[in-house]
Amino acid sequence: MKLKSTFTYCALVAAATLSLSAQAQDGSTVVVGKNNWLFTKYEFAHPSDAADTQATIQMLEKINKMFERKGIALALAIVPSKIRVNADQLPDGVKLDEYTAQKYENAVKSLKASGVNVVNLNQSFLNSPDREGEKSLFMRLDTHWSNSGAMLAAETIKAEIDVNPILKAAWGATPEEKYTLTWNARSTPVRTRDLVRLLPSGSANYPPELVLQFKVKRDNESSAGLLAGGDATLITAIGSSYSNKNTGYPDALRYVLQRNILDISIPVDQGPWVGMESYLKDEAFKTTKPKMIIWEIPERELRSPPNYKHRDARYVIDNNDWLSRVDALLK
Repeated sequence: MKLKSTFTYCALVAAATLSLSAQAQDGSTVVVGKNNWLFTKYEFAHPSDAADTQATIQMLEKINKMFERKGIALALAIVPSKIRVNADQLPDGVKLDEYTAQKYENAVKSLKASGVNVVNLNQSFLNSPDREGEKSLFMRLDTHWSNSGAMLAAETIKAEIDVNPILKAAWGATPEEKYTLTWNARSTPVRTRDLVRLLPSGSANYPPELVLQFKVKRDNESSAGLLAGGDATLITAIGSSYSNKNTGYPDALRYVLQRNILDISIPVDQGPWVGMESYLKDEAFKTTKPKMIIWEIPERELRSPPNYKHRDARYVIDNNDWLSRVDALLK
C-alpha cells in the first residue's frame, strides 16, 4: 500500500477563533488545565464555523450515498473533543460555550437524519467511568486517545454495527478471524506528548504519564499489527492520527470485530478528504473493494470541508471537484 501511517499533530492556529479571556495570552496553542491535563485550543468551536461545518456534513451525506451505490457500507466514527470529555479538567474560568458543548450531538442528529451510519462516540465517552487515572480515555499530555479510549471506540463501533442492519450485513459478509486480547498487568510510562512540545519555552516539565496498555494477537500469528495491509481485508479503517497503530485503535478494532482490517492513518495537515481520495486511487482499493469502510474523523475537523482555506494550500480542494473525482473513482 502506498499510503503511509503517520503519528503527527499539526495545530492549525490560524483557524482557531477562541474566546478564552481567563487564559494567558501567551500565543500558545495549548490550554494548561488542572492536574497536569493539557488541551488544544483548536477543539473550541465558534458559531463562525457553522457554514463550514454544514458544508462538511453535506459532503459526508453525499459520499455516503456514493458508497451505498457501490455496495460499500460506510460507518462514520467522529472522535469527540477531549475538552468536552474531560471538561472538568479545564482551568478555572474556562468553560465550554453552548455552541462547542452541543456541536457533536447536533452534527450526529443531522447526519443520521440523512441516512449516514454515524457512530456516537461522544455519548460513550461521556458516560464512561474511565475518564481519569491510568485508564483515562485520552492522554493527559497528548491530543490522542489512550489504549482505553481506542478500545471504547472500537466497542462502540461494534455496538452500532450490531443494531444497524446495513453495517451488520456488511460485517457478516466478511471472513471471521480469531484475535485475543491481553491487558498489561500494570501501567507503564509513555512519552506520547504532542501537547507538551507545543508549550512555550520555559514551561513546566511534565514527567511521562502512566498508561494501561493492551496487546492483540491473531491465532497462529505473532501480532495483529503485522497484518496491517493484508491482501484479503474486506474492512478498511481510515482516519487521522487517532487511527495510527500507536494508539491501539486498529488492533482494538481487529479484536472487537474479530476481523482483519486494512488500517490507514493520514496526517491531520492533509485532512480527511485527501486521505480518502488517495485510498480510493490506491491499488488496495482497486484490487479488493471493501464491504465496509470505518471512517474516523476528529470532531474538530467538522469545520474543515475540502475547500477549507486555513489548510495547507496543497490540500485545499474545491468541494464539488472533490465530489466529482470521488464519484469517478467509484464508478
